[in-house]
Parts: sequence; structure tokens; C-alpha cells
Amino acid sequence: MDYHIEIITKNDKLRVLKFLRRFFFRDEPLNQNIQLIPEGEDSTCTELEEYCSNASFENNLSLMAVSASGTIVGVLLNGKMGLSSNEEPEYIRSCKNPKFKKILRLLHHLDKSVNMGERFPDSKIMEVRIISVDTNWRGRGVGTTLMEKTSEMAKEQGFHYLRADCTSIFTTKMCERLGYDQIYKINYKDYVDEDGKPIFSPAPPHVAAVTYVKKL
Repeated sequence: MDYHIEIITKNDKLRVLKFLRRFFFRDEPLNQNIQLIPEGEDSTCTELEEYCSNASFENNLSLMAVSASGTIVGVLLNGKMGLSSNEEPEYIRSCKNPKFKKILRLLHHLDKSVNMGERFPDSKIMEVRIISVDTNWRGRGVGTTLMEKTSEMAKEQGFHYLRADCTSIFTTKMCERLGYDQIYKINYKDYVDEDGKPIFSPAPPHVAAVTYVKKL
């Protein structure tokens, strides 16, 4: 391979966020659909950056693919799953960005519907939270390698399951290819507001949010 895998540490935070601003922040189907990121090369979503930072830079569970020249070409942010609640968490209620709050509420909906605590009691679960690959490196197995290394690392550290909430068809297909089991799916046309209108309508082929798990 013309790249290698490294564990992301807190010292990598700025360069990882810079990578995510270029790719994931703009490419992710729901972000695109609701125009989460304003126009402009350096524009970002502060709340999304905080979400990434709080979730994944302090735990040494996240990985990046780095080219021979030292450039990040792929990122996979992971975290240990905490206790879930049916009530909307404070961090969602207090989110001041109405667009990002929609995404947080969808993720909370998935959390409630999946109900991992009851489904897999007394299990240590790692969440695959964000995966992104440089546009020029897609189709070369970078995402698959990051997922496989995550599986190895999780097993070594005593996790029982991996969980991935997929909002794009690309991550959905990757999870299926890697032997993950689908445990929940909601079509975007069925995830509606109080008036019965879909909250998200991303461009095809992205039609559903799907939760997968893999036993380690």
C-alpha cells in the first residue's frame, strides 16, 4: 500500500479537522441536503467540529490513513458507546445551530430505535462515527482498510461489538461487504416533521439511514 494507518491523537486534531472540512463536511449526503456548510472554501460548522472533537480525539480509538508523503488521505473517527436515553440529551436541546440539530435528532432517533443497551446487555460497544476518504483516493480500499483496522483494534481492547450508523449508500455498502448485520433502517421519506414532510431529502442513491452491528 502507498499509505499506512496511524492512531489519531489529540495532537492531530487540527490537521484532521482540516481534512474533514475539505471532504466529509461537504460530501456527507445530509450535510449537502440541508446545506449545513455555507459557501466558501474555509467555511465550516462550528457545532459539527465540536461534535467531532468531543467524540473522538482524546480516546486513541480513531484512525487515519497517511500517504507516503505524510498527507492524510482517510479518517475514521470512533468512540466508546455510552448509555443511551429515550429523552433528548441536553447537548441536542442546547444546540444553537438549527440545521445541525436536525442531524443530531436523527442520530438520537436511531439510538432510541436500536436500543443497544437492551439488545446487547453488558456489552462493550465501539461506535464507528465518521468515515471520510480523500476524493482522489476513493476506490483504492482506504475506507475498507480503516474499517478492518478498527475491528482489529476494538477486539484487542475487549470490545464485544462494533456499531455504525450509516447515512450514505457508500458506508451502507461497505458495512454489508465487511459482514456487518443490519439491525435498523429508516427511509428518509418516512422520517418526517410535525406536518408530515420529510426532514431530509438527500440526492439519490442515498435513501435511508441504516444501523449495522458486527460481533467481534
